[in-house]
Amino acid sequence: MNSLRTTFARFATAVLVAGIPFILPTSLAAQSQVSAGKTIIILDASGSMWGQIKGRPKIEIAREVIADLLSNLDPSLELGLMSYGHREKGNCEDIELLVPPGKVDRASFLKKVMGIIPKGKTPLTDAVEQAAGFLQYEENPANVILVSDGLETCDRDPCVLAGELAAKGIDFRAHIVAFDLTTEESASFRCLADETGGTFLAAQDAATLRDALEIAVEAASTAKVEVMPEPVIESATIKAPAAVPAGSDFEVKWEGPDHTGDFLTIVAKGALESEWGNYSYTRSGSPTQLTAPVDPGLSEVRYISGGKVLGQADIEVTPSEASLEAPAEVVAGSNFEVNWTGPDNGGDYITIVSKGAEEGVYRSYAYTTNGNPSRVRALPDAGEAEVRYVTGQGDRTLASVPIAVLEAEILVQGPEAVEAGAEFTVEWKGPGNSGDFITIVKADADSGDYNSYAYTENSADGKLSITAVETAGDDYEIRYIEGQEKKTMATAPIIVRPVSGSVSGPDTAVAGSEIEITWSGPAFTSYFITVVDKEADIGSYGRYFYTKNEQSPTRLRVPETPGDAEIRFTTAGKNVLASSAIKITAAKAIFRELPEKVAANGKFRVKWDGPDNKGDFVTIVPATAPEGKYASYIYVQNGQDQDITAPALAGDYEVRYVTDQLGKTLGRSSIEVVAE
Repeated sequence: MNSLRTTFARFATAVLVAGIPFILPTSLAAQSQVSAGKTIIILDASGSMWGQIKGRPKIEIAREVIADLLSNLDPSLELGLMSYGHREKGNCEDIELLVPPGKVDRASFLKKVMGIIPKGKTPLTDAVEQAAGFLQYEENPANVILVSDGLETCDRDPCVLAGELAAKGIDFRAHIVAFDLTTEESASFRCLADETGGTFLAAQDAATLRDALEIAVEAASTAKVEVMPEPVIESATIKAPAAVPAGSDFEVKWEGPDHTGDFLTIVAKGALESEWGNYSYTRSGSPTQLTAPVDPGLSEVRYISGGKVLGQADIEVTPSEASLEAPAEVVAGSNFEVNWTGPDNGGDYITIVSKGAEEGVYRSYAYTTNGNPSRVRALPDAGEAEVRYVTGQGDRTLASVPIAVLEAEILVQGPEAVEAGAEFTVEWKGPGNSGDFITIVKADADSGDYNSYAYTENSADGKLSITAVETAGDDYEIRYIEGQEKKTMATAPIIVRPVSGSVSGPDTAVAGSEIEITWSGPAFTSYFITVVDKEADIGSYGRYFYTKNEQSPTRLRVPETPGDAEIRFTTAGKNVLASSAIKITAAKAIFRELPEKVAANGKFRVKWDGPDNKGDFVTIVPATAPEGKYASYIYVQNGQDQDITAPALAGDYEVRYVTDQLGKTLGRSSIEVVAE
C-alpha cells in the first residue's frame, strides 16, 4: 500500500469504469470539498468464491489481500465489514453487517474476515442497499466497496438501485471490484459505480485484487473534488517480446503517465478499445508481468489510461505443447505417477477424468508447479478413463492419454451387533489412501454421510475403532468411504442395540454441598453424570464425573442455586439416558462470637455455622466491597473456629462467608478495624 497517500493527487479527476479509467464529467466533479465519510467493505461469500485461481480458492486470496490492507490501513479511516452468502445456501436474505463502520480494531476485523465461509447466493444489490442504509447515506458522506466474483442472483436490478442512491445520497459512492469476471459479466453491475461516481475495477488474481482494493480505499478515503480542466491525453511506449508461448508469463517494459488506475493488458489484435484481457496495473512499476492468453494468434499489448489506448505493441502468441506418460491401468482409488512435459504455467495441472469427459471437467488433480512426475489418485469407479494436461487459464486440454481403472478389492467387517454408543473394532481391506475413512450410518444414508469415523491411514494392522450411534436400530451399516469424492466403496450390516441406565441420589441437598450418587449403565467414553437445573437444556452440565472413570456410588457437588434440579446420566452425544429429581435448598451461614472491633493487622478468632462445603471461605473486606471481592481469608474446611488477619487500614469492614462455586455471600457481619 505504498501509494495510499502519495498518488491520490493524480486521482483527483479520474475514476474507473469496467476497469478502464475515464475523466470525471463536469456535473460530477464540480463539487466543493467535503468529508470522505465512513466506508463499508462488502465481501462476496457466495459459493463461487471457492473457485480457484492458480490453485488457490478465491476466498483465501481475498482474505489474504484484506489482511495486507488492514496492516497498512490509515488509522483515521472509519471502516466496516459486511458479507453475504456466508451462513446458508439458497437464501437471498443472508446478508450480515459483521463489523459496524468505525475506527478499525485490526485483530477483531481480521478475525471476522477469516471466519467468512462461502456457501450461498449473490444478493449484491440488497447488500449495497443495506450498507448504504447503515451508513445513513442520505445524511452523511458514505462509501461502499463491493468485492464480488459473481453476478446478481436474487432478482434485483443493481442499476435501478444505483440511480436511487445517486439521487438521494448527499455524497454516496459505490466502488466495485469485479473479481475474476469478464468484461461482459462485469457490465451487469458496473452501473453501481457509474451512477454514484465511484470506481469500477477488475481483479484477476492476488496481485490485481490487492491493487484494486488499494485504489478503492484511496477513492473512499478522499472527498469529492472541485472541477479541474480536462487533462491532455498523453502517450505511452511499450516494449514486449515479439512472441510468447500461450498461457506463459512475460515481462513488459513501459513508459507512460502512470495515473492511478492505468493498466497494461493483452488482447487479440484489433480488439475494441473498451476490451481487456489479462492485465497488470501500472502502479506495480516498470517492468511488469503479463500473462499471455491460451489462444494462439496475433495479439497486442496496450497501455490504457482514461479509457484510451496510449500505446501498443504487437506480440505473437505461439501454441503451447505438452505430453504425458501414465500407466496403462491402475486400481480404483490408488495413487499413481504421471510424467509430463508442458509449459508449466501457473495453475496448469494434471488430472484424471472419465473417458470423453467435457473440456474443463476435473477430478483428482496435481499442479505441475509441484514437480514432475505428478502424483494423482485414480477414480473410485472402475472403467475407461484418461489423464489430461490442462492449462490453469481457460482449462484447455493440451495433451491426454487413455488409462484403465480396475476394480479395487475393498471390504469392511465388524460385529453382528453392538450396543448404542459403544466403541467397537472394524477390520478392513482397501487402498488406505489419505482421507479414506470407516464410519457407521443408516443403511439408506447418502454416500459420504458419516457419524463416528476413523481414518484408514491411521491403522497399520487393518483394524480400527469407531463409536456406535446412540439411536438403536437394525438398519445400520459400516462403510468404507473413499476420501476424495466421498464414494462408498464397501459396506457391512450391523445392528445397534439399545442401552439403559439408572441414576439416583437424595431427594434434597443443601446448595453447594456434596452428595452421593448411585448409578448403573454404560461406562462408555465421554458418558457422564451431572446435576443441573430441572429446566436446563439437554446437554447442559455443572460439576460432573465420567462413568468410565468412576465406580458406583460416587460423590458429586450440587449447584449453589436453590430450586428444582435433576441428576442426569448424559451420553457423549448429549442425550439424557436417565435422570432423577432432587431439590436444592438454600444454604445459610451466620457468625458467632465475632468481636465488634479489632486492631489493624491484628489476628482475631472467627466462629460460624454454615454449610462448610469444600472451597468455601471466610474473608474480611470493606463494608462497601462488591459481591465476590475478598482480601485476607481462611478456608472453612479447616474448621469452624479459626484466626483471620485484619486489614492494615482502619475503617468499617464486613466478615463474609463466601461460596466456592459462585462466590456468593451466604452470611456477613459488621466489624470495625481500629488503628493500632
